[in-house]
Amino acid sequence: MVAGLFLGLLLSLSCVLWILLRQRQENILNSTVIAATNCSVLVTDARVSHHPIVSVNPAFLVLTGYAEQEVIGQTTSILTGPDTDRASMEKLAMALQDGWACRVRICHYRKSGTSFWSDVSLSPVKNRRGRVTSVVWTMSEVSQLGQITEAPEKTQGEAIAARRQVEQALRDSEARLDLAVQVGQVGFFEHDHRTDSLSWSPILRDISGVGTDEPASWQRYLELVHPDDRDRVVSTVQRARAMTGNGLHEVEYRLIRPDGAMRHISLRSLTSFDGDGSSRQPVRTLGTVVNVTDRKNVKARWRETARMEAISTFAGGIAHELNNGLTAVLGFSELALPLIPAETKSHRHVGQVVAAAQKSRELIQQLLAFGGQSDHGRCPLLLHSLAKESLRFLRPTIPLWIELRTQIAHATNPISANAMQMHEMMFYLVDHAVRAMQKTGGVLDVQLQNREFVTDQIMPSGRLPAGRYVCLSVRNTGEGLDPQSISRLVDSFATSKTVSEEQGGGLTVVYGIVSAHGGILAVESHIGASATVSAYLPILGACAPSTAQQDDPLPHGHECILFVDDEDAVARFGREVLTSLGYHPVVCRTAVEALEVFQVEPNRFDLLITDRTMPGMSGDRLARECRRLRPDLSVLLCSGSHGVPGLDDVCSQGMTECLLKPLTLHELAYAIRRALDQSPTYPEAMGVPANSGPEPSRISIEVSDAVSPRG
Repeated sequence: MVAGLFLGLLLSLSCVLWILLRQRQENILNSTVIAATNCSVLVTDARVSHHPIVSVNPAFLVLTGYAEQEVIGQTTSILTGPDTDRASMEKLAMALQDGWACRVRICHYRKSGTSFWSDVSLSPVKNRRGRVTSVVWTMSEVSQLGQITEAPEKTQGEAIAARRQVEQALRDSEARLDLAVQVGQVGFFEHDHRTDSLSWSPILRDISGVGTDEPASWQRYLELVHPDDRDRVVSTVQRARAMTGNGLHEVEYRLIRPDGAMRHISLRSLTSFDGDGSSRQPVRTLGTVVNVTDRKNVKARWRETARMEAISTFAGGIAHELNNGLTAVLGFSELALPLIPAETKSHRHVGQVVAAAQKSRELIQQLLAFGGQSDHGRCPLLLHSLAKESLRFLRPTIPLWIELRTQIAHATNPISANAMQMHEMMFYLVDHAVRAMQKTGGVLDVQLQNREFVTDQIMPSGRLPAGRYVCLSVRNTGEGLDPQSISRLVDSFATSKTVSEEQGGGLTVVYGIVSAHGGILAVESHIGASATVSAYLPILGACAPSTAQQDDPLPHGHECILFVDDEDAVARFGREVLTSLGYHPVVCRTAVEALEVFQVEPNRFDLLITDRTMPGMSGDRLARECRRLRPDLSVLLCSGSHGVPGLDDVCSQGMTECLLKPLTLHELAYAIRRALDQSPTYPEAMGVPANSGPEPSRISIEVSDAVSPRG
């Protein structure tokens, strides 16, 4: 958005600068140099046939007695009278017509009607093309007609000095304009309607792709305009140049260069007219052309991001409801499965229900990860599973003339990574390869494998320490990159330099992701043959927590646990599974109800398990309120949708662990045991002897049933 506002301001500034250059007479006479001179100075516009006065200085107003608004737009004939010499007037007119410098002594008249003699010098001002655009008149009063003194020589010297100062001011102004044009990459054009001649600036030719050997013409430019935009451009220009038009027009359109590349263009121009009414005709059009393709792309990406955020939010809400239902289906099925004889059909049927529920659970988690709704922190991740899922989403976006080949290892070592960023990395790597083969087609080869290096590896983008890695390589059989392009690409990784999308602009995002995960991005290319981009990600170290196997026996306990969920099915599952594991559950359906129960007897509970999203009060707030009463209380936070805090956030908020629904019997049992084992038991943590009173969890079982009715 900021980039779009800056570009708009730059366009407006460029147009204003050009108009100011066109009307540089005003700028010159408003300068302190001209305003302070003793000579009377006025400027006329040479591009209009009757040479109207466009500016005067204070000395002229004092000499003639006119106010500034009385002379602007008038001709110099307001200074003539009965005694004005016709021959001198014709000499001045001839000089104006031919663009010559001229000096005469002539009788002029003040506003009051009194006459005076003055020496008049005409100095034409030309632009860089040699055309006279304005005329500077310097006038010095001569007190007596025949007086021959050094005053005329002094007047002539002042006129020459003023002219030199004017010319220097013009050169400085044009130099500043050239600098602004180069910085902003603004193309200019000028169309002389009287001669039908058109000139383009070098930047405009570069934008349109038209070489200097090809003459500039309006018809040629229209041929480059996208066919769907051509009529709109023509009608906009015609309306601005019509007799009733204001001369100003602004239009955005698409332009197709001779090399086939498409650019989004913003054009602004101003047309000047001569004459009035039916005789009003366009004289000259000056305009700016700016390539706004990047701005359009940013807007398109912003719209796509907003759309994806809306879809992601919608998917998160649906996932919350689906995961609650899946928790009940998966949980009760897992509870029932051990109770059914293994050789019966019922056991197989329930087993199929469990398998289907687990598959649905994986799909929902992958959908949330792809939509950016997963945990923002890192977690142990098997990249081969994520890569297969990403390629499943990306395959429909790959053109049919590009063949996709995959070599994904069946079991890669786990890495510590953010799932959403890994999906983003996959997208940009595949997108870069597709762009390289967009026109020619070819083979897109994706490989994922474990790699181990016993020594450090030196790569263009950095040093890869010895160790074990998971390597993701994406190879394309496009035209490849030459060494200079690879050098620029690698240079852009560590600097603010930009590269085109065709040369790997998206790889800078991949580089940032890989670097943040402690890895290295390597680029290898053979000009005219292929290019391979490889991401090396370090595997999870020995300090990573080990995960229990599915066949391990479930841990049991005897502690008292407060279980809170607003879904009846999940609440029933919580009661059943906790009871089956030997715990003493207290089940509540709202956070408000749970807080009331906890406030009555805070010493009673060893663990709080709560849903995160509930009406009235969230699970986060419930956990904070309970920990105010019991700072040592362990908390398991469950969520069925987005916004699950990462591990660092969990610790800072006092949560022991976060669980993503749907909850499985195996995961819940081990999470409960971890939470209880790593936290000091109450009341020992508060300095109270363990045998100082009755066992809270066992005494309060009957109260549990009384305060948590509804099933």
